[in-house]
Amino acid sequence: LPVAVTVPQVPYPAEAKRQGIEGTVRLEVTIGPDGRVIAAKVVKGLGFGLDEAARRALLLARFKPAVGSDGKPMTHTIPYRYTFQIER
Repeated sequence: LPVAVTVPQVPYPAEAKRQGIEGTVRLEVTIGPDGRVIAAKVVKGLGFGLDEAARRALLLARFKPAVGSDGKPMTHTIPYRYTFQIER
């Protein structure tokens, strides 16, 4: 399976922060053989701009790609959870 190498922290959406919304956005992420994210789809979101922010972060993320039985990197889709927590 792919392993996350870098997943950037994106700015907390102002509306969500103002309303104190925290939680986890569940996504389906497809990682190419080069470790770059090809697609990121929100499966269960929180709204308030958090879904878009999580998707944006994953599109900028880098992974160690999955390896097939032939030992070569391959495209693979995984579930991913991106958590938002307001710093206090």
